[in-house]
Amino acid sequence: MIDFEDPFFVLGVAREASREEIKGAYRRLAMRWHPDRNPSPAAAVEFKRVHAAYELLLDDERLAVWQQAQRSPAADRASDRAAAGDDLLQSLTLTLEQAAAGCQRTVELLHRVRCSACTGSGRVQHSHSVPCPACSGCGRVVRAGGRTGRCDNCGGRGYLRETVCTDCAGSGWRNEARTLVVTVPAALLAGERLRLARQAPLPAGDESRIAGDLYLEISLLTHELFDLAGPDLHCRVPVSIFRLLSGGRIEIPTLSGTTWIDLPPWPATAGGHRLPGLGFPGKGVRAAGDLVLHPEAIHPQVAAREDCQLLELLEWRLASDLELRAPLLADWQERLRARRDAPLV
Repeated sequence: MIDFEDPFFVLGVAREASREEIKGAYRRLAMRWHPDRNPSPAAAVEFKRVHAAYELLLDDERLAVWQQAQRSPAADRASDRAAAGDDLLQSLTLTLEQAAAGCQRTVELLHRVRCSACTGSGRVQHSHSVPCPACSGCGRVVRAGGRTGRCDNCGGRGYLRETVCTDCAGSGWRNEARTLVVTVPAALLAGERLRLARQAPLPAGDESRIAGDLYLEISLLTHELFDLAGPDLHCRVPVSIFRLLSGGRIEIPTLSGTTWIDLPPWPATAGGHRLPGLGFPGKGVRAAGDLVLHPEAIHPQVAAREDCQLLELLEWRLASDLELRAPLLADWQERLRARRDAPLV
């Protein structure tokens, strides 16, 4: 457990949460971050963090020590957290290329701020009387049964010197959009978090408090070419049957564009053709992943006469050395020969 890290925030539960609520929150997070279920390199760290918070909350003695440390004037960070507003966790969705290379993204946040039109009072004072919006200035409103009665909003006067603020609907607070420009570092995998200190919105009425931290949890869009498995990228590559058989140069996609490689002759290696270091980039102690190609044989649908002549030549050459080059086909022909030569019963 990180020193003074709030276990209630880690598990996403209220401070008055029951043991059953704490256990339920832990089970959900443990299922999400368990390394056996989540291939992200960040999963093991997050799982340990969640487990540590869970153990702390269920140990009354340790929890009391932690709460005392929170109140200790010597614990500067604890004091800061106590004076700060709540932290906020929200998702930040990136493409695979953005996550690999890093990027700049904008994040929209809504803050509750005191209404400037009414200075937070919820009422607007007018320099002259204005018609009552409830009765349109006549002083009377229609009651049940079609009868009319005195307007309660203006006391039957029909006009007011003070009305509800339309900018905040009388609450004294309004939502104000704020845009953050976030620099996302390279090589962040899904599930990893980006911390923006003191950027979480404060609830209405808490302007005097220090803002909490905003955590952006990375999620990745599905890619049309690549499947990400840990740091490795898997890509299915259509290749003509002729190129697969003979091998040679083919163009393949990468996270930064395309490149050319020399494909070995058929048969393909089990598990695909692996290109070290061309997968998702490394970060810290995590090494870069591999690009794993899975060639898919494409058979031409129509062959020209010249193609057929070449194919017949290849078939003839194959037949001259069938047992070595195509043992399954040689075995099949041997079975046919035995059946053909067998005496009729």
